[in-house]
Amino acid sequence: MLNRIPILPCLLTTALSGLLSPVLLAGTKEAGSLLLFPVFDNTRGQQTLITVTNSNPDPTAGSVRLEYIYINRAGCQEFNRSRTLTPNDTLSVITKVDNPNMVQGYVYVVARSTSTGKAIKFDHLIGTGVNLGLSNFEFDPFVFRAGAALAEGAPTDLENGGVGDGLRDLDGLEYEAAPAELLIPRFLGQDSTLESELILINLTGGAQFDALIDLLIYNDNEEVFSGQYSFRCWKRVRLLDISAAFSSSFLLSTNQAPNEINAGGGPAAIETGWLRINGNIANSTQTVLPDPAILAVRIDDALDTPLAALPFSKGLQVNGSLLSHSLTGQ
Repeated sequence: MLNRIPILPCLLTTALSGLLSPVLLAGTKEAGSLLLFPVFDNTRGQQTLITVTNSNPDPTAGSVRLEYIYINRAGCQEFNRSRTLTPNDTLSVITKVDNPNMVQGYVYVVARSTSTGKAIKFDHLIGTGVNLGLSNFEFDPFVFRAGAALAEGAPTDLENGGVGDGLRDLDGLEYEAAPAELLIPRFLGQDSTLESELILINLTGGAQFDALIDLLIYNDNEEVFSGQYSFRCWKRVRLLDISAAFSSSFLLSTNQAPNEINAGGGPAAIETGWLRINGNIANSTQTVLPDPAILAVRIDDALDTPLAALPFSKGLQVNGSLLSHSLTGQ
């Protein structure tokens, strides 16, 4: 059942920019201490190239130890690798070679001290990824800077008097908070010739939690339809498997904007819309957590030039972390 919700017109803008980092110039973002690459794909016919660069030029204090934490799509199992980057160093890895035992999921990279091994504030990491093979697209990581109150090189794991709990908390204290709401400025009406997807990542609760998300799906004439979707850990899913409101045929049946692409209809008509995503609840067999922090990426992989676009965001969500494996989320 699709629910039609009256709503005022909205002004949309679009850019391929980072989700959380403050704007320096149009289209730019700051370096961070934690990079979250939303996808690696080691399935047959696919491979993913992940690049991390240490932009710190300091010859005495510019080296950093990096921990790569691969999270598998099934059960959020982890696989870790560590390596050291010297000042101005860069490293690109093929995930199928770096971690051949996992099929698909996401990977995050954390800055650690070269002397103590502790996670530290080192806001000098930049990176990019590219998926190669049957589905080709370049993508940016989500960038999280360390807490603003922390000094350069200070440990970021703050629980238990600085002993820490082993989790990377996206709470504004250890690292920047996750977004409260995700805004995807455009999708195209879906049919047999165009199949777009969402990558979804749950940041609240952890490996044992199922996340329920709320979606508001807008057509090109300010009409909005509601939907929900549930997933665990990480999911790459077709828009049409989430809701029929993404279909071109359904969008053609709604009110049309007179100035939209091919607004006259007919076989050449192209329908468009946009999307809001918000966490509803995350639950394990023991615990229910409200309003989970969610990350999402839209992939248009049936276009002539496939594209993976990070969303815009509104507000801050302080209950995200990487990554608990307990039933309580602690």
